[in-house]
Amino acid sequence: SYRIKQLIPRLMISNIRLIPLTLVLLGSTMTFAQEIQAVVLDSLTQQPIPYASIYLKSGSGVLSNEDGFFKINLPSDPKDSLFVSCIGFKTKSLAPLKRNDTIIFLTPEAIELKNVILSNKQLKVSEIISEIQKNIPEKYEIGVTTKRIFFRETGSQSFKKLKVAIKKTSIPEFGQSFWNQTIAEIPNTNSWYFEILGDLTGDYTDENQKLKLERALELEDKKKTAIFENINKLFDTIIKKNVKTDSYFKIRTGIIGGKIDSDEINSTAEDTLTAEEKTQNQKDFFLKRNKTLLSNLMNALFDKDKLDVRILKKASQYEFSLKDYTFLGDTPMYIISFRPKRKADFKGTLYVDADLLTLVRIDYQNTKAVRDISLMGISFKEDHRSATIQFKKHPSRKYCLEYLDYESSFEAGFDRPLVITEKNKVVKGRNKQNQLKMDVNVVNRNTQRYQLVVFESNPITQQTFDALEEKADILPVNKTTYDPEFWKGFTIIEPNTAIKEFKPNN
Repeated sequence: SYRIKQLIPRLMISNIRLIPLTLVLLGSTMTFAQEIQAVVLDSLTQQPIPYASIYLKSGSGVLSNEDGFFKINLPSDPKDSLFVSCIGFKTKSLAPLKRNDTIIFLTPEAIELKNVILSNKQLKVSEIISEIQKNIPEKYEIGVTTKRIFFRETGSQSFKKLKVAIKKTSIPEFGQSFWNQTIAEIPNTNSWYFEILGDLTGDYTDENQKLKLERALELEDKKKTAIFENINKLFDTIIKKNVKTDSYFKIRTGIIGGKIDSDEINSTAEDTLTAEEKTQNQKDFFLKRNKTLLSNLMNALFDKDKLDVRILKKASQYEFSLKDYTFLGDTPMYIISFRPKRKADFKGTLYVDADLLTLVRIDYQNTKAVRDISLMGISFKEDHRSATIQFKKHPSRKYCLEYLDYESSFEAGFDRPLVITEKNKVVKGRNKQNQLKMDVNVVNRNTQRYQLVVFESNPITQQTFDALEEKADILPVNKTTYDPEFWKGFTIIEPNTAIKEFKPNN
């Protein structure tokens, strides 16, 4: 991965990322006799049903993607039926002889609330919302578990504006022509695609997390990567040629300033490592990066013994209304819509287990900009955020995370003068060595999406967790186009059309 700070002097715009970090993990293999693929459709509207659960009697299974499409590897036992279920639809059982169907229709199952008696005590919507947050450890499996996970990260970035105007430079190589040529080579748009499969073991805290990676994929445009690597090498060469070892840098943009030592630019520690040590460092970083990202996604769901869902924690800022009543299999479900009534940001739908008063699914999206900051030429506006969080009942009757889909889009801008001054650490007084003055104007549009599927979640003891050994032994396999054979024999959530059509220079 590469960043904007590699295009212009270090720390110039260190908070804006050009290309995301590399992607990730994949999982274990099993012996299967058959792979089937199909699409799940609404029998009335003929529209795809996203995130339907497709599973075997054993409990193992997969989810349909946003287009309703799925693939699943079936065991050799011909008597093992396949089940397809989704909130609001009748669960369908496919007999062994019908497992080759390419289209599976689910029939909507909705019942008017007034015709159903849920319990001896009818609850108000406000009471249901309040009850959701009670007895969380009894409703959800929040202890230490081993989770078989598949994670996908996709994103895109585009420059709406990228300009550098040199006002003064004592290093001729960093004149206006250098920046004009550099900017001309930078692609205006880029996209990325990461996938990983493996086991994430732990609870919902940052401390108790261990990750075992089994397989990882990275889709990347090699030509674009080479452009940024070449620019970075050229920049480093010029810096090392002109910067003194006893120097430090003062970076200032208006009244904002900072300092960086030349050691941080001229560091050669990496050059002393063997090829094996460098590879191991890459594996260590890859494991750490993905464990941190996955842990952040998982740990954001619970705060001790409460659901850490913004809509529930700030329920007073929302207006809730009971829309309907339906089933998920044999489980009765409340369907509750919500919208902001004060300064809240989101609207969406809650699906609540009517027996256990447990949140099973939430879909939400913003109704206004989530963040909109503009100060002294620096701007950041997150104008899109949406999420789907879905839980599945474990055989223990506790709910476990099944699917998390989070998408965010923002625009970031930097339009300010920038001064980088090299000073000598030893010489006192007028110790200026080199100076670069420029005006920088960058506007960047970024969209990123995370999809996390938990296929299995099995409780373990703390002692078992402590005994687990975490090894960094996986790096992603790089591809420049989507390869349908890469995941053959593995259970994943199928990619959408955009990913399947990923090609360089798109």
